[in-house]
Amino acid sequence: MNARGFVILLLFAVAASVGVGLLVERFTAPGWERTFWFAVGLALILFPAGRFAERRGWIHGFWQAGPARPATKSSQGEPASSATRQTSGDSR
Repeated sequence: MNARGFVILLLFAVAASVGVGLLVERFTAPGWERTFWFAVGLALILFPAGRFAERRGWIHGFWQAGPARPATKSSQGEPASSATRQTSGDSR
């Protein structure tokens, strides 16, 4: 994530929180009902905003449902060093 993406999404999240908070406070009962609808409202606003920022190139990465995959050096584009490289046979 670059600085532009962070600042824009931070400001957008704060503005969305205030707006959704004022709207939800007016139409829902206090407690879990208000909390639930606040979370739903923020998700409906922030998820598309994050996808837009990703398409613009401001943030990078991927989302995967399920258990996390272990990171390997080869998946990050770094070549394995000779000290960590495994060879078959003898290494002369």
